[in-house]
Amino acid sequence: MDYLLHYLKFDGQGGASRETQLPTALPESGAHWVHIDCSKDDGRDWLDNMADIPEAVVDALFADETRPRTVKMGQGVLITLRGVNLNPDSDPSDMVSLRLWATPHFIVSTRRRRLLSVVEQVNNLEKGEGPENIAELVATLTHTLTARMAGVIDGLEDTLGELEEEMSEQVLPEQRTILVDRRLQTVRLRRFLVPQKEAISRLAVELQSWATKEQMADIQEAANDITRYVEALESLRERCLLMQEEFANHQAEKMNARMYVLSILSGIFMPLGFLTGLFGINIGGMPGVENSAAFWLFVGVLVFMGIGQYVLMRKSRWF
Repeated sequence: MDYLLHYLKFDGQGGASRETQLPTALPESGAHWVHIDCSKDDGRDWLDNMADIPEAVVDALFADETRPRTVKMGQGVLITLRGVNLNPDSDPSDMVSLRLWATPHFIVSTRRRRLLSVVEQVNNLEKGEGPENIAELVATLTHTLTARMAGVIDGLEDTLGELEEEMSEQVLPEQRTILVDRRLQTVRLRRFLVPQKEAISRLAVELQSWATKEQMADIQEAANDITRYVEALESLRERCLLMQEEFANHQAEKMNARMYVLSILSGIFMPLGFLTGLFGINIGGMPGVENSAAFWLFVGVLVFMGIGQYVLMRKSRWF
């Protein structure tokens, strides 16, 4: 069964034992956790043949694309959450999905990519330091997923703060690449955190009949943290937009300054170019053709005109 990542049976004291024989019906006692790889079709076949699991639950657990939500389905609650991608050489904003269907005594979870929050809970259970029941597992996973986002968002805030200080001193072209990258990360995170806030708030309602006050407090605290993170991402997005506007204004100012210089030069050399073009025609009757000093007189006139235009523009405060 290469689709089975682990099947743990809780001992009720923070530990769990690994099982190999998957259940064929929903357990009515104890606490059982089955975690499978939804990229393998065999796992879907097992769920399809398991009694008391609605087809809609199976479809949701094996969906290609997921959006955070919490909804009552059958005898349990379907929970779809997202966690930041902390796998090596990965972009944290490329969030990893975790799909759960939980009853008071059984939970099945699926994933396509490894999620460190799940790995941590498995390790804690094997050491005897994990959750004691299904409600505590759901609350702990929700809290852990949320807590791991803090470092990523704090890192974004620090990077944008440093970028703002650099741009206040000097605006450089390479800063735009960093700014665009951070803004995209902010947009990706916000895309899933906004619905995840609603999903966790809904989860607190759905679990209140079989969760303790402490577990409910953990879920509500996770909802509060998500709300704070969403507000922080809103602020980061606004700061990104302001910095992009500042960068665009700086580029526009540089362009305007260059165009202004070119306009001044064009204003000075336009009449000079007209005169040189006029005296460059090869037809009879051109003045000074027989005078050997005419060329130098003409150059002197051009220099005098150029200086005169420059003085006139300065007095007129053109520059």
